[in-house]
Amino acid sequence: MMKRTYLVVAILVFFASSPLFADTGRVAGYITDRLTGKQLAGVTLRVENTRLGAITNTKGHFEITGVPIGDVVLSATSVGYESEKVKTILRSDGSREIVFTMMPSDINSSPIIVSAGRRVQAVQDVPISVATLGQQDLVKRGITQLDDALRYVSGVNVVGDQVNIRGASGFAFGLGSRTMVLLDGFPLLSGDNGDIKFDVLPVGDVNRIEIIKGAGSALYGTGALGGVVSMFTKPATPELDVNVRLYGGLYTPLRFDDWQNYRPGTPTQWGGDARISQKIGDFSYNLSGGIRQDQSYRDFDKKIRGFGFGKFQWTPSDMSTVTLSTLYALQDSENFIYWKNLANATLPPDLQDRSERLVSEKLAVAVEWMELLSNKTSLVIRPSVFSTHFENRINGIALDSNTSTSNAVNLDVMLTSTLTDNLTITGGATGRANIVNADVYGSQVQTILSGFAQAEITLPMRVILTAGVRVDREETRTLDPQLEFSPKLGASWRATDALTLRASTGRGFRAATIAERYANIRYGPFRVRPNPDIRPEYSWSTEIGGRLEVRDWLVPIEIDLAVFDNELFDLIEPTFDLDDPEVPIFFRNVTRARIIGTEVTVRTALGRGVGLETGLTAMVPRDLTLNETLKYRNSLLWYTRGSWSFVAGPLDLEVQAEYRYQSKVESIDERLNLFVPNADQRVPGHIVDARIFWNAERALNAPLRFGILAKNVLDYYYAEVVANLSPTRSILFQVEWR
Repeated sequence: MMKRTYLVVAILVFFASSPLFADTGRVAGYITDRLTGKQLAGVTLRVENTRLGAITNTKGHFEITGVPIGDVVLSATSVGYESEKVKTILRSDGSREIVFTMMPSDINSSPIIVSAGRRVQAVQDVPISVATLGQQDLVKRGITQLDDALRYVSGVNVVGDQVNIRGASGFAFGLGSRTMVLLDGFPLLSGDNGDIKFDVLPVGDVNRIEIIKGAGSALYGTGALGGVVSMFTKPATPELDVNVRLYGGLYTPLRFDDWQNYRPGTPTQWGGDARISQKIGDFSYNLSGGIRQDQSYRDFDKKIRGFGFGKFQWTPSDMSTVTLSTLYALQDSENFIYWKNLANATLPPDLQDRSERLVSEKLAVAVEWMELLSNKTSLVIRPSVFSTHFENRINGIALDSNTSTSNAVNLDVMLTSTLTDNLTITGGATGRANIVNADVYGSQVQTILSGFAQAEITLPMRVILTAGVRVDREETRTLDPQLEFSPKLGASWRATDALTLRASTGRGFRAATIAERYANIRYGPFRVRPNPDIRPEYSWSTEIGGRLEVRDWLVPIEIDLAVFDNELFDLIEPTFDLDDPEVPIFFRNVTRARIIGTEVTVRTALGRGVGLETGLTAMVPRDLTLNETLKYRNSLLWYTRGSWSFVAGPLDLEVQAEYRYQSKVESIDERLNLFVPNADQRVPGHIVDARIFWNAERALNAPLRFGILAKNVLDYYYAEVVANLSPTRSILFQVEWR
C-alpha cells in the first residue's frame, strides 16, 4: 500500500511539473496593412518554439490560447506581405492584446512550409526545394481545375493526370503516380491504379498548395518517389463566409479545315461552385459543391462532373481539435482515347463505339484528431478511406469486364515534440490497405505498414540538420512481402539574413500498383496482360541549392537556385511483348535512369502593383540501361508570369499574362506507331494564357468580381499526351460574388 502511494505521488509530481500543467495564458489582437490600414485576413501566426498558432479572421483578428507565461515571440506570415515578428511578455494575469502591421510586397512567395517536415517551418529552414501556391495565387488566376495551378511551377509539368516533378514521371496512361498527393494530410491516390483524381479535389476550398521537389518517401512512403503535392483547405472564420462563382465560355474555331465541324455550333464549357463557411463557438463548418460541363474541342470527348465537399471541426478545449472531412465526385464522360490520325486530330478512330460512356464515382471520408499534449508536443491521428468506382458502359449497361471498385484505407499516427529549443523530433506509424474488386484485376488486397522518425537539430551559426528514416513493409496477397528503407539527410544554413544555403539527399520508392501487376484487359487497340512479379521502383534524389531574398535593392527580389541529381532504379514501364502474336503490353522493371539538372526561380516587383516571376529548369534525362534519352521527358521547362494591379477611383483592375515553354519530348516508344497512326508526332510547347479581372466593389458597392480568362491565346497546337491534341484556345467569362 505504501509503495502504491509513493507511485501515485510520483506521478502527480511529474505531471504537475510538466509543461502540460504549466501556467499558460492568452494572446490576441489585430493585424492590419501598414499602408492602407486594412484588416488582414488569412495571416498565419506562430508562437516560436511551440506548436501554437492561429489564422486571422476576415476582420484581421486572432486569438491564441495555452501560451506559456513569460517572453513570447509571435511571427506573422502571409502571401503578398513581408514577414513580421513581435516580441511581448505574457505576465501572470494571463492575457495580452497586440496590434501590429505588415508591409505589402508584390512578390507572392510563401514564407512558411508545412509538408517538407510535416510541421510548420520557415521556408529558409527547409533543406529541399519547395514551391507554394497561396490563396492569392489561386484566386487571382481564377483557377477552376487544380491541375492548371501546377502548370506554372518551376520544374513541374502535368501530362494527363500525371504530375511530373523534375522528370521523375513519364507517361503511363494514368497508372502509378510517382508524386504523392495529399489533402489536409490525407493521401488521395486511388487503391487500384494508384493515380491522381483531380476531379475530386474541392477547388474553391483549397487555401494553399505546397510542392516538395525530390524524394519524399522518408516521411510519406510509397508514391513520393518524385515529390509531394500537398493541399490545405481554408479555415472557417467567425463571420459567415459565402462565395458563389459562375463561369462559362467556348473554344474558338480551329485554324485547320480538316479539324473543323466535328459538331454543329461552337463547343462550350460552363460551370459553377458555391461555398459557405462559419465558425460558431467551438464548432465550425465548410460546405461546398459545384458542377462543370465541357463539350470539348474534340469529338467524343464531352464530360460532365459534379462534386461536393464538407469539413466539420470541433474544438472541445484549447488542447484538442477533431475534424471530419468528406468529399464526393461523380463524372460521366465520353471516351476519347487517341486521335484518328494527325489530319483528323479532333476525331476518334472510325471503330470507336459511340454508345460508350465512362462513369466514375469517388468518395473520401477522413477524421483528424489533434491533441496538444503540451505547448511543445502534439499528437495527430488520421484514419481515412478513399473509395473509387469505375464503369465502362455501352448503351447505358455497365460492362463487368471493365468495372472496378477500390477502397484505400489509411491510418496515420504522428507525434511531434520540440524537446529543446534546438531539437525537434517527429515520428509515427502508418498503415494502408488497398482493397480491389474487379474482373480486370481480380480480388486483390495490398497492405503497406510503415514506421518513420525524423530529427531536426539547430546548431550554432544558424545551421539546421535534418535526419530521418522510414521503413515500409509492402505485401500483396499472392506475393512475398518486401521491405523498403527510405533514409534522408539534409542541412540548411542561414549564412546571412538574406542568403540561405541548403543540401539534401534522400531515397524514394513506389510499390507497384494492383493495376500494374494484375491488369488483364483490352484498352482500345491495346491488350494488357498481368505481371505480378514487378518489384518496387526506387530513387535517390540529391540537391544543393540556395535562396536569396533582398528587399532593399533597387527592386525587391527573390532568387532560388538548385542543382539536382535524380537516380532512378527499376522503373516500372509499359512494354510490348513482340514474341506474342497479339503483341500485348505488360508492365515490368526495365529502366535504370539518371536525371541531372539545374533550376532557377526569380521573383521581383518592378513597382507598386507590378509583379514578375520566371522559372527555368534544364535537365538531361538518360536511360542508362539503353544508353539513350529517357522516354517521355522534356529537357527544358520554362515559365514566365507577369501581373499588373491598377486602382484608381472606381477602377480596380488586375491584368495577368503567363507563358509556358516545354521542349519537345525527344524519345517515345516508336512501337506505338504499330497501333496508333502518327503516334510519334510531337512538337515543343509554347502556351500563353492571359486574364483580366475587375473588382467591382468600388464601382457597384457590391462584393462582385468579373473576369475574362483566355487559355492558349496563340491557339498553338501541340500534344502533351501521345496521339492526343492538347486543349486549343478557349475563352472563359467568370463572375464571383462573396
